[in-house]
Amino acid sequence: MSTASEPESPENPARGRTPHRAWSARRGPAAVLALLGSAACGMLLYDQVAIGYGHPAAPWRTHTKDWLADTPGTSGWVIGAAVILAVLGVYLMVIALTPGGRRRLPMAPPAPSVRAVLDRASAAALLREAALRTPGVTAARVRVRGRRRARVRATVAYGDVTAVRAALHEELLAATDRLGLAHPPRLRLRLTAAPALALALAPHGNEPDAPGAPTEPEAR
Repeated sequence: MSTASEPESPENPARGRTPHRAWSARRGPAAVLALLGSAACGMLLYDQVAIGYGHPAAPWRTHTKDWLADTPGTSGWVIGAAVILAVLGVYLMVIALTPGGRRRLPMAPPAPSVRAVLDRASAAALLREAALRTPGVTAARVRVRGRRRARVRATVAYGDVTAVRAALHEELLAATDRLGLAHPPRLRLRLTAAPALALALAPHGNEPDAPGAPTEPEAR
């Protein structure tokens, strides 16, 4: 048996006053761009200084100049390189104008000058611990998707599935509130009966095709 729902999580009105999250430092893209730019500028500077002292231009510079002179603007190589550079430029603009840090969930600060975050993996682990504390639940998997939704998959080994679902719902709501997030995620629950319980719940003479698998489609 499988049940799914997406109930609304109550939000503290005071939490609505913390809409902003910390911006990511973007150390990876910044370091890559800095290294590439430094290498290109260093090569050009070295070659230019060498030419100034009477040395011939570097072979790579001569070959590049000849290739650019002989290659028309409609060449596939030129168009492909232009497309790649355009996509790279759009990507750099997007990461420069967006906060990033999507794996960090902003928490409701106790004071305006205090800012705290909780990463999604820790939030998922805390919600999983809360799910496993529910009587009847023997296994649980939690994924926090984005900053507004948490998907919980739990296995029920004993008890009434409807009662277990209600208890799990209440336990998860309480755990979500204890996380102290500025915007608590919406919960999406899916319960699956364990093999023994699924066999006991099946009508007499009609065993489920796959013990332990959901016998009803997940609600959308």
